[in-house]
Amino acid sequence: MWTGGVGIPTTTMGKVGIGNTTPDASLSISRSIRAVIGETPQPAFKISDYSSGLLVIPGNIFEIWRTYQTTQFPPASETKLAMAMDNNGNVRIGATAANGNYGGYKLSVDGDIIAKRCVIQIDKWADYVFANDYHLPDLNEVSSFITKNKHLPGVPSEAEIKEKGLDVEEMNKILMQKVEELTLYIIKLQKEVDQLKTKN
Repeated sequence: MWTGGVGIPTTTMGKVGIGNTTPDASLSISRSIRAVIGETPQPAFKISDYSSGLLVIPGNIFEIWRTYQTTQFPPASETKLAMAMDNNGNVRIGATAANGNYGGYKLSVDGDIIAKRCVIQIDKWADYVFANDYHLPDLNEVSSFITKNKHLPGVPSEAEIKEKGLDVEEMNKILMQKVEELTLYIIKLQKEVDQLKTKN
């Protein structure tokens, strides 16, 4: 089986080469692989294991599916997308559909994540609290706000967090702002205590 001098040679060791005459593995392919699947021709490369999973590269997205051994392969109700990456570089893990909404995020995970270290690069931190022109809210104002809204000023409410999720970068910046404000309140109180001691 030859075309232009290079076809599908086999060796005495049972190795098969496609696009090369010296296969160095059981199957060695030196040219592209293309498969047409479905009613509408679409270039795709598929590797599947009936009882465990499926790898599909249909041209604009990279998909890895987990499947379960059944009489039909693979029924939608028993198939779950393990990971997908689209042509914009967006990665989704643990989703139920390959073309689901990535929500504008480069990485979307439907499940828990564990890591030893996470570094988040940010453009602005909360040290503006220590600027001379920063307005430190009066504690009476803060108290009135809490009584009315049931959360700290400048901090998202529970309802907002449930609706939009927790932005780790923004929340850490807000928490640092509150820590720095508390520090300024304590310093102010200490000065007042020192003044009272001096008067006495």
